[in-house]
Amino acid sequence: MKAEKAQQLLLEYPQFVISYYAKKHGKIINRQGTWTKPNTDTQGRHFVSEGKDIFIYWDFNAEPNKNGNKWRHATNPINITREVA
Repeated sequence: MKAEKAQQLLLEYPQFVISYYAKKHGKIINRQGTWTKPNTDTQGRHFVSEGKDIFIYWDFNAEPNKNGNKWRHATNPINITREVA
């Protein structure tokens, strides 16, 4: 998926399912997330590192870290779809 299209979808969909290969798990994973941290106006971000598109998003499936954050990195996302209720 091209970075411009992925960024457009992340901004367009209030909540989404993002799919990407996670090195930690050794497979493609699907996560429910949002571009904006719940109950705030803090947004995720996109940048390129070593030629890879990195998207930082709020992951509803994640265990919070010691600061209570659920921000996660998706490298070269494969697909982004509207969250299904």
